[in-house]
Amino acid sequence: MKFLIKVNLSKANSVSVTQEVIRLFAEEKYEYRLCGEPGVEAVCPDCGVIVPFREGLEWCDVIVTIGGDGTLLAIGKDAAAVSKPVIGINAGRIGFLTAIEGNEVGLLRQLEDKSVFEIKKHNFIQARINKGRWKYCLNDVVLSKCMYSNTVDLSIYSNDELLMSFSGDGIILATSTGSTAYSLSVGGPIVDSDLQAMVISPVAPHSLNRTAMVLAKNKHIKITANDRNRNLATIAFDGADYTEVGPEDTVEVKLSSRYVSIYTLCNQGQFEKVDKKLKSR
Repeated sequence: MKFLIKVNLSKANSVSVTQEVIRLFAEEKYEYRLCGEPGVEAVCPDCGVIVPFREGLEWCDVIVTIGGDGTLLAIGKDAAAVSKPVIGINAGRIGFLTAIEGNEVGLLRQLEDKSVFEIKKHNFIQARINKGRWKYCLNDVVLSKCMYSNTVDLSIYSNDELLMSFSGDGIILATSTGSTAYSLSVGGPIVDSDLQAMVISPVAPHSLNRTAMVLAKNKHIKITANDRNRNLATIAFDGADYTEVGPEDTVEVKLSSRYVSIYTLCNQGQFEKVDKKLKSR
């Protein structure tokens, strides 16, 4: 197998974990490349080949991310485009998407053992504004107010039927994968990652009966947002790529048929992993 290593150098343990991975690959005579970025040459100056990300992406069989969930999210769409699976090694804080911890690097020797690792498909969610270009997210799309002192009036439609209207701080539309991210922090449910579904979680709704909902994969969502003081609202895609939207704009969201393949350990279920991670905080 040929591996492309994508390391997040901002994580405190990422350098030592990367060095351990490189030592293991050398022992096992696995081919590998380091994804080129500022500072990566200092990780292991004499033992690896540094290549541009796109070149390494085409060359490899598997992408190894060393960092946290954000590191894996950042390359998800690129990995999906070339049908390359990803295994995440956690060198950050939580790491719900990462398969193993930094002190479990030795498990990489068993990557092809189907009794140890399995590859799961994680569907993206796709969103667009005013029938523009679709954007794809692995975790969530978040529509929120811009000003601290304001609320935003939201109307959410499912297959052209009004689903809910409320005033609040915003709305989160998450995949089952993203149900353990921002959506969880506002009281949204944890959804089985094998389920193709969309979670809608209101953020600080000024209402007594607005709770999170889980929708089937065939639902097409439309949202309008009207800030009380006519300020623009903000939409974010996987916590980045912020765009302003106004009352005249319509945001469309639906579950995508696109997916990224991610390695996970067979002996640790999703809910066990979430419980363990959250208890360690």
